[in-house]
Amino acid sequence: MTKLSKAYKMLTKLSPARKFNNYTMINHFESQTPSNTWPQEWKTVYYKAYPRFDQIILPLPSSKRFDLFQALSSRISIRNFSCKPVSLKQLSNLLYYSVGLKRILVKTESESRMYPSAGARYPLEIYLFIFNVQNLENGVYHYHLKTHSLELIPSENMKSQALKQVNQEWLKESGFFIIPTAVFDRTEVKYKDRGYRHTMTEYGHIAQNVYLIGTALGLGVCSIGGFIDEGFNKILDLDGRTESIVGLIAIGSKKQ
Repeated sequence: MTKLSKAYKMLTKLSPARKFNNYTMINHFESQTPSNTWPQEWKTVYYKAYPRFDQIILPLPSSKRFDLFQALSSRISIRNFSCKPVSLKQLSNLLYYSVGLKRILVKTESESRMYPSAGARYPLEIYLFIFNVQNLENGVYHYHLKTHSLELIPSENMKSQALKQVNQEWLKESGFFIIPTAVFDRTEVKYKDRGYRHTMTEYGHIAQNVYLIGTALGLGVCSIGGFIDEGFNKILDLDGRTESIVGLIAIGSKKQ
């Protein structure tokens, strides 16, 4: 049996995920395209917005320092939440320092955010399912980065519909869900099939930010891998192809 036929036989035994991983491996590097010759679609940073919906401006995030090493050593997944509401200030700080635009507090013209993104394509959008946040109506929201605000998306029976998409009873006690979604073309227009890998890596960056900032703010955080994608996409009115949910993080006040 030739080396090629052995490799093909091995590939046919792999799971679809492993096949995709192998398919998108880079076996050589071509010379990089000079940035001054990039097409406009590689350079344009996109922002999603819902201008027709009600907008809630969040309080400005605090400029206090967080102890990174303390947050790292204290970080654990919390599944027991109290009935104490999360404060609007805590929510503001969590969103800004995890996924926000730096220029909200920092004097810069840069479009950079609090996490790295391959080619600065920023394919992820942030939605929130609010259950127990002080002075904030329960519902589904989209985080609008440019104005550090929340856009209220009309929804019916939001909490019961959301909980049907997960099978863990304790989640009903959480204060809110953070649900990142991916607009895949933003990254794949530049990186083709390998762009999917970059998008999933970016979600990992965000999830760790949420864990560390949430820990520093005294909140409980737990990332969830088991959920019904199609159900959440339907609630958010996403087609699941051009944009889809890629993760879920539950947050709430910790039990003392």
